[in-house]
Amino acid sequence: MAVRFFKSSIRVTACLLWLTCVPTLATGSEPPEAAVARPGGSPDPSEVFAYQGAVILTQQELDAAFTAIPEPQRLAFIRDGAKVDQLVNILLRRKAVAADAERAAYQEDPLVADRVRLAAKKELAEAWLEHVVANAPEADFEALAREAYLVDPERYRRGETVDVSHILVGTEKRSEQEANRLATSLHTWLEKEPARFEELVVKYSDDAETADSGGRYPSIGRGQTAPAFEASAFGLQEVGAISEPVKTTYGYHIIRLNGRTEGEIPPFEEIAQQAIEQERLQYLESYRARYMQSLIRDPIVIPDGAVEIMAKRHFGEDLEGAPDLAQ
Repeated sequence: MAVRFFKSSIRVTACLLWLTCVPTLATGSEPPEAAVARPGGSPDPSEVFAYQGAVILTQQELDAAFTAIPEPQRLAFIRDGAKVDQLVNILLRRKAVAADAERAAYQEDPLVADRVRLAAKKELAEAWLEHVVANAPEADFEALAREAYLVDPERYRRGETVDVSHILVGTEKRSEQEANRLATSLHTWLEKEPARFEELVVKYSDDAETADSGGRYPSIGRGQTAPAFEASAFGLQEVGAISEPVKTTYGYHIIRLNGRTEGEIPPFEEIAQQAIEQERLQYLESYRARYMQSLIRDPIVIPDGAVEIMAKRHFGEDLEGAPDLAQ
């Protein structure tokens, strides 16, 4: 098992043919006639994505659910079989519960009907806002990015990084005392013969991820590693300097400094795509805010007595716990 000392490492394994990867969704059979030919009309069998008993989830309904996922994450979500499996289960169960409520005519309750209408308004408003923003007038985002770079280049400054190699004496298969003793011995050897570092990496390091690179991490920024590792790595001043054993949750590290890159402002060409995308997102957010402001200019007015009427419905005549919306 690879040993990691970074705070987090995200691996995305996309399942392109996700139906072969999900255990709870049966595939390869046609929906039963009872499921697709119900009174009142039902979808064509080719439009059925999944069904559970008499509950049907259509391709169009699934697409509608997908559109609620932010577009930048949508394709990755659809490729993830486990996530789609979970979504399908949720949608089928939700439809089954809703169908049971409809059979009981629960939707005719005035408060329930209002809840349904409010939910519909919420979905409509969110979908419309997405549509408005998606159809915002085009802008020259590259020109905006260049202008922002010239006005405030400091916003694009890169932080300091270090190029280090390390030997990890892990505590997964040995006791803490054993790991400490071995790390101390290795450090003693390296004080006398620092050129043996790569040799000792191959022979003793438990970090499988860097086994083929001499224990090297060529570009580590602040905030990317365990605090103790970071403090020691950035504390080394001279190239070739070797730290004393540093303890983390993974064991004991002996760190060598290979190089250091000071914080710098890169040329625009190096960060152009990042800057352009940043300007695009800021522009769309600003456009969305301006659109909202154009619709909602008037102040919120609560008529006299409205708060008291609402409060008495929930608190009775004792209004000590009622909210003061006038503040």
